[in-house]
Amino acid sequence: MDAQKMMLSAGLFVLRLSLVILVVIGIYRLGEYSYNLGYSIISDTSVDAPPGRDVSMTLRSDMSVKEAAQLLERKGLIENARIFQIQLKINDFEEKLMPGNYVLNTSMTSKEIMKILSGEEEDEEEEEE
Repeated sequence: MDAQKMMLSAGLFVLRLSLVILVVIGIYRLGEYSYNLGYSIISDTSVDAPPGRDVSMTLRSDMSVKEAAQLLERKGLIENARIFQIQLKINDFEEKLMPGNYVLNTSMTSKEIMKILSGEEEDEEEEEE
C-alpha cells in the first residue's frame, strides 16, 4: 500500500511539474509574441534597403483602411497589413488617406508611406520652397 501511495505521489508531482513548465513556457511565448508585435508597431522600418523599387498603386475613394493596407501588403510596400492599420490609427492617419494614383518605393518607411497617402508629404515640400 505504501508503494502505491509513493507511486501516486510521484506521478502527481511529475504531472504538477509538467503543468508548471507548460505554463512558464506559455507565458514566455506570449511575452515574446507581445514584444515582437509591439516592436513591429512602434518601429518605422522599410521592406527593402535603399534604393528599393518603385511601385505604382491607386487608392480609390470607396476603399476602406483595411483594403488600402491589404493593397500595400500585396504590392510589397509593407510587411503586414494589420500592423499598418494599427500604425495608421496610432499616428492619426486613419481618416486622412486620400484617393489617387501614387508611386511609392519599397525602401520607404511606414511613416513616409502614411504621409504621402495622406497628402502631408506634399505640404511639407511646398513649405520648404
